[in-house]
Amino acid sequence: MPKLKIHPSFWLYALIMVISSDYVYFIASLFAVMLHEFAHAKVAYSCGYYLNQINLTPFGAMLQGGEKIKDSDGIKIAVAGPLSNFCCCILLLAIWWLIPSSYSYTKVIYKANLVIGAFNLLPIFPLDGARVLIAVANKPLKLLKALRIVGILSSTMLFIGFLASFFVQVNYSLGIMATIIYLSSVGGTEKETYRLIANAIPYSKSFDAPIKKSTVMVHLDLKLIRLLRHIKPDTDTIFEVVDDNLKVITTLNEQAVRELALRYSPQSTIKELLSLYFDDKPN
Repeated sequence: MPKLKIHPSFWLYALIMVISSDYVYFIASLFAVMLHEFAHAKVAYSCGYYLNQINLTPFGAMLQGGEKIKDSDGIKIAVAGPLSNFCCCILLLAIWWLIPSSYSYTKVIYKANLVIGAFNLLPIFPLDGARVLIAVANKPLKLLKALRIVGILSSTMLFIGFLASFFVQVNYSLGIMATIIYLSSVGGTEKETYRLIANAIPYSKSFDAPIKKSTVMVHLDLKLIRLLRHIKPDTDTIFEVVDDNLKVITTLNEQAVRELALRYSPQSTIKELLSLYFDDKPN
C-alpha cells in the first residue's frame, strides 16, 4: 500500500475553500484528484511497478516508486490520469443527456475533472504533459531546462493573475497554484536532472567482451559524482568506503550507488548520503 504524504499547500487550500464557503468544489476537486491518481497507480501496477508514496497537492498528486520506469510505460502511466478525468466528464455528459435534471447536482464534478485533467496536460514539470514530453525527447536534459523556464514563467503569470484578482474577486487558487508550480519547476526539475543523469550511467554490462571485476577505495568526503564516473559497461565495480585511517566503513556495489544517485544529489558527499540513506530506510 503506497504511503500517502499530504503537501502543506493542500491543507491551506482546504482551509481557504471552507472559509470561502466553496467546500463543495473542494470535495469535487478531491474526488477528481483521487480518480486521477488511482488511474496512474492502476496502470503502473499493471505494468509491473510498485509505488511507495503518493504526494497529495490541491491540483494533483505525485507518485513515487522505487525503480526506473521505461519511457514507453511512463507515457502510459502519465496519460492515464488526465484520461480518467476526461472519461468522467464524458460519462457526466451522457448522464445529463439521459437525465437533464442531474445537471445542477453534478456540474461541479464535471468542472473539477475538466480542470484537473486539462491542467495536468500542461507542459510544466512535474505535470503529466511534461513527463510525456521528457519520455519522447531525444535530449531530455535539454528539454528539462526549457521546462524549468516554462514553469517559472507560468508561475509568474499565475501570481500576477492572483494579485490582479484583488481588484475584482480574490482567487486564492491562483496564488497556491503559482507557488506549487514555482517550487516544482525549480526543485522538481533539479531532482529529475539527477534521475536522468543516474539513468544514463551504464549499469547494464556489455557481454560482447570479458567483464572485469574491480574494487575501488573511496573516502567518506568524496562526492557521489566521483563514484558514478567509475561505473563502466565492461567493469563490475565494488566501492570500499574508508575513513582517514583507510578503515573500511562499508561497501557499495553499483546497484547501491545507482539507488543513491536516483534519490539524492550527485554533489552530496558519501558521508552525507549514507546518513540520509539509512535515515530514510524503514525500520
